[in-house]
Amino acid sequence: MNDLLRRYRDPALVILLLALPLYMLGSYRGDRSRPGAMSAMTMQAVGSLQSQGDGVIGRVGRLWDDYVDLIDVKAENRRLVIENARLREENIRLQGILQENARLAALVGFKSARPTLHLVPARVIAADVSPYFRVLRIRIDTGEHLVEPGMPVVAAEGVVGQIEVVAGRYSDVMLAVDPRSKIDILTQSNRARGILVGLGHDNDYLAQISYLLRRDEVEEGDIVVTSGRGGRFPKELPVGRIRAIDAQAYGLYQNAWVEPVVDFSRLEEVFVVVGDAAVPR
Repeated sequence: MNDLLRRYRDPALVILLLALPLYMLGSYRGDRSRPGAMSAMTMQAVGSLQSQGDGVIGRVGRLWDDYVDLIDVKAENRRLVIENARLREENIRLQGILQENARLAALVGFKSARPTLHLVPARVIAADVSPYFRVLRIRIDTGEHLVEPGMPVVAAEGVVGQIEVVAGRYSDVMLAVDPRSKIDILTQSNRARGILVGLGHDNDYLAQISYLLRRDEVEEGDIVVTSGRGGRFPKELPVGRIRAIDAQAYGLYQNAWVEPVVDFSRLEEVFVVVGDAAVPR
């Protein structure tokens, strides 16, 4: 439509400017050598119009071009807005894929580093945020018939918790920071031993080491790992990092608070440890 208007614009203006004086000439009356007042005014008007005809055509043409160009620009803007929205959506989707690939690569690395562990993959589908019951619900991807209560649950970073309830492909996981959870641990640097117990705070996931001897030299930042005792958690799995220490002036034990190595608020994929070939049955 725009191309058609551009093609016939100039011819239409020329025809109009030619037809107008012919019409005026045909309307003259009386002696043409002495035109009347009306004819003289008409001639002056037509002459002025004709003398400026090229300028008028040019200006009108430019205005018309600007109008048509404006229509094209608006159409192009609409197309660009749609294209930008599509690209933003695709970028968000690709970012999600890259993040998922990174998480899965970390899980594969965890599994490769511990070839003796028999691991069943699962996906986090819900979380209980109550400080008294720190629980995740997971859906077992494969091998759900192997999962039983008490089995450890781990992520690429370290210990998540243990299976509490099993219902087909779905299981509830009691987190390591649940007040009911108790995990036998060691400090990685000097092998000081204690029991990690969840605190159930409202605003954090801190746990505390119970029965940590006052004579044991531990420092803030020390990594805490599973001891392997008790036959539940495999040995040397990272659990947390010591965040604060309160060395008592007297008594047998000191207090230490631990921040988990796993970010439970961002957890999406986990493994259930259903067996460990390194641990004799």
